[in-house]
Amino acid sequence: MIYELDGGNRKQRKIVDDAMTFVDSCLNLPDNVHVEIVLGNFPSCGCICLDTEDGIAYFLVEINNRHSTEELVIGIFHEMKHVEQTVNNRLDEGKWRGVDHSDTPYFERPWEIEAYAFEEETYSKWTNC
Repeated sequence: MIYELDGGNRKQRKIVDDAMTFVDSCLNLPDNVHVEIVLGNFPSCGCICLDTEDGIAYFLVEINNRHSTEELVIGIFHEMKHVEQTVNNRLDEGKWRGVDHSDTPYFERPWEIEAYAFEEETYSKWTNC
């Protein structure tokens, strides 16, 4: 995985850089995945957008930088799990393993259940290092 980091202040960028280094070892991502993380005043905690070009996946991950350090790290872990789900063809625009979940409540969507469990487990590991 290759990533870039934009926005936020120096402290936030250091925290996100540390979190990205940590989470990379917890995910199954190929080397040709490019992630641009933007820290800014966004309306949600975080979100991802995907573009592909010549077989390379390019992700834009927006993280709200107005949250606490804990929420910032958890947001990175959560959104990076969605990157992994997408890269490994489990998540595709509201479909989980090919099944449409557009009518499924947010917290009952399989990809969100997995991402929330991952963020909790990974944050626990992060704080115990």
